[in-house]
This record gives sequence, C-alpha cells and structure tokens, in this order.
Amino acid sequence: MSPHCSHTRHRRAQWRAAALLHDVGKTVSTLGWTMRVVATLSGPRWMRFATYHGHERLGADLLRGVSDPETVSLVEGRGDDLVARALREADDI
Repeated sequence: MSPHCSHTRHRRAQWRAAALLHDVGKTVSTLGWTMRVVATLSGPRWMRFATYHGHERLGADLLRGVSDPETVSLVEGRGDDLVARALREADDI
C-alpha cells in the first residue's frame, strides 16, 4: 500500500469522525429534544440556549486529547475546505 493511499484513508476517517461528532457539544446544554428545537428557532437568548449555540467550541473542548487534531479542528468549525464547509452548512439546515 502506498503512503498516499494510507494518508487518504486516515483523512477520510477524520472526516467521518468529525461528521459523527460535530454536534457532541450540544449535550453540554442539557436541553431536551423540544427545547433544542426552541433554541434553534429563537437563537441564543438565554444562557442554556447560548451554550447550545456554542456547541462547536464545547465539542472541540470535549474531544481535545482524545481525538485527532484535525477532527477536533473540524468539530470546532475551523477550516475552509470542503468538509469544514459541509459541516457548517449542515448546522444551518
């Protein structure tokens, strides 16, 4: 197996991990399903809603030290490549 092929597989694994974990920070808000809908519609008006809306940073903090740095960066919303843009767009749906 060529080193390039191995590198590509590793990157794809990071992208998959970021796609699966990009909302993990929302758990810090302790909002239930219904209140998450309300928070999404109303914006960061109250502290728990603001915590919910800051989920990228919180998720990255939870993953730092246990996930690959590129995965953490993608979860945090940094980067301007295709994968980072796709994750941001998914949050805007």
